[in-house]
Amino acid sequence: MKKDPIVIHVPHASTLIPEDERGYEADLKTELLKLTDHYCDELFCGSRPSVVFPVNRLVCDPERFRSDEDECMARVGMGAVYTRAHDGAVLRNITPGERERILVKYYDPHHARLTEAVGKALEDAGRCLIVDGHSFSAEPLPFEADQDPDRPDICIGTDPFHTPPELAAAALDLMRGLGYSVKADRPFSGAITPLAYYRREPRVKSIMIELNRRLYMDAHGRKSGGFEAVRNDVQTLIERLARMI
Repeated sequence: MKKDPIVIHVPHASTLIPEDERGYEADLKTELLKLTDHYCDELFCGSRPSVVFPVNRLVCDPERFRSDEDECMARVGMGAVYTRAHDGAVLRNITPGERERILVKYYDPHHARLTEAVGKALEDAGRCLIVDGHSFSAEPLPFEADQDPDRPDICIGTDPFHTPPELAAAALDLMRGLGYSVKADRPFSGAITPLAYYRREPRVKSIMIELNRRLYMDAHGRKSGGFEAVRNDVQTLIERLARMI
């Protein structure tokens, strides 16, 4: 019997900001609505092994590079530890020491869990596919590089080493067949891979699936009538990808 090679990664779904991490200058209600990948844990995880970041990305963003020198979004104050809000306003002021404390407390353990989950899949199944689950705003946010207002329903993000072309093509074809508008690497690109395996372990595959929030929630962050259909279609896609690996 073939072992399941899938690891679900959901980094931005949590709305939790621990009390001891407060001290923000921006309106948290607005930032949480704009920046959280609402309900992506419910949409993606199912019963498979999942690595879900336990706090909101306003505390720490595990999808950024740890060092601001390596992270392009650091130039707008949105590296691994945000200092700017979605509109460029001041979010918080932190010292280098406070930044390191946050990374040690949240960033490092999360990446250790992801690396461990990928290693377990390789041990059990001999291969691994990371499904990186996200959502995005129906309208471009000020900090985003892609400001084209014509946004697809679904974005499939790829990595030139870790995303086989046939895998991306299958994802695009399946979701288009289900009636969605789909783009590859637009408005976002890339797919996460732990540094221990990055560009060195071909058995580790990765694909990012980004859902336009208009598909399943309203402007106030509440689930809409389309939620269950989107969840079922996402799970159908994950099952299809699992059979290809």
